[in-house]
Amino acid sequence: MIKGAIFDMDGTVLDSMYLWTNIGPRFLEHIGVKTDIDIKTETKTMLFEEMNNYFNDHGLINMSLQEFTDTANSMVETGYYYDVLVKPGVKEFLQKLKDRNIPMVLATATDRHLLEAALKRNGIFEYFDKIYTCNEVGCDKKTTKIYDLANEFLGTPKDETFIFEDTLTPIKTLHDTKYKVVGVYDKWSDKNTEKIKELADFYAENLNELNIDEL
Repeated sequence: MIKGAIFDMDGTVLDSMYLWTNIGPRFLEHIGVKTDIDIKTETKTMLFEEMNNYFNDHGLINMSLQEFTDTANSMVETGYYYDVLVKPGVKEFLQKLKDRNIPMVLATATDRHLLEAALKRNGIFEYFDKIYTCNEVGCDKKTTKIYDLANEFLGTPKDETFIFEDTLTPIKTLHDTKYKVVGVYDKWSDKNTEKIKELADFYAENLNELNIDEL
């Protein structure tokens, strides 16, 4: 039975993955740098720190992590502040959890000022009791650190803590843990849908399809 919920944001709660598609090559294009390296492939799963180090190591940029982060965030800021919408069925599902007094936490790779702007504009910020970001925690989702911190805050047994994710990497990370994993459909993860279904404990095209009493 679900006692606590941990949500990813981009692609799970918000329809925002399009902002991050090919962010590596788009970043270089944004600052006017050309290269023959297959940046799309090389940087596909990198967080900002990894990408910044990679670009610096290959002589493509000469930036501190803060400069890199500020530049990358500026590229997506307008989207979070004005455009990104909550995914269909999400608000209704969050309300159902709230009605049952099930605490909810957000665990995301997106920086706080961007996520707060989008969540507040979409009227769902108040559903979350706490927010953890990868940059603040100092990890990516190839480890369980951010989820373990969120679970510690919730104070719920791992096998009654449900984690909602739309992409394959975190679902792989969580597969051999005691957490219950819910795979959520997102068109930007289309090619991994079958693998996500295989690894997740539950799967939903739309979160509001889920019967909370059966989780």
